[in-house]
Amino acid sequence: MFQRFALSTHFRENIQRWQWSRLCLLCNVRTPAGKDFCTACDQSLPRTLEACPRCGAPGAVVGTEAANCGECQKHPPVYDGTRAVFRYASPVDKLIQHLKYHDRLELSRVLGGYLAEHLLLFNDPLPDVILPVPLHVSRLRERGYNQSLEIARFVARRLQVPLEWHGAKRVRPTAPQADLPRDQRRKNVRGAFTTNDIFFGRRVAIVDDVMTSGHTVNALAESLRRSGARDVRVWVVARA
Repeated sequence: MFQRFALSTHFRENIQRWQWSRLCLLCNVRTPAGKDFCTACDQSLPRTLEACPRCGAPGAVVGTEAANCGECQKHPPVYDGTRAVFRYASPVDKLIQHLKYHDRLELSRVLGGYLAEHLLLFNDPLPDVILPVPLHVSRLRERGYNQSLEIARFVARRLQVPLEWHGAKRVRPTAPQADLPRDQRRKNVRGAFTTNDIFFGRRVAIVDDVMTSGHTVNALAESLRRSGARDVRVWVVARA
């Protein structure tokens, strides 16, 4: 009897030790099972509080109702709306850079999870399909993976929305948008994408890691419109 009790106690202690063995990705403090950040670090993440509902730019709130920013009122983008979990600021910017440039593929689960949970806070109708922003074949060969696709996998699984990436292509290589002055970014991605008629009549959510000027997703949205998509939304982890 004593031996059985001792074994049971030992088993419980092992389970508890395992549950608290994960370390915070930012500060290395132990976190509860299923958590990637400790409470303090999670609360420090630069969440988006008020944003333009069309392009996701911070601010643009009138009274208690969110209003389109001045730029969207003057020059509305092709896509219909944007949801962004975070502002592109520390430490989220470093997490995205580690995923994108340093093969930290496990971060796609973390960032995709935050994006999915953020989307569930709203009453937005779910799209018919999720489309990650495609990479040009040369960039894909160089990097070995598409970080937007990896993030989108977790979003699609959590929201139970089909993931479609075969129907869109980046047909020419483009310079990284972050390396260009803002006035050159639109031209850089103009005509960079093609999409086929699999998107005809469908509601599409474009998924990307970071949105800066919005020209990349707008160029992809233009191609989707030409293919007959009836509604195009943008879902991003971070908005600059």
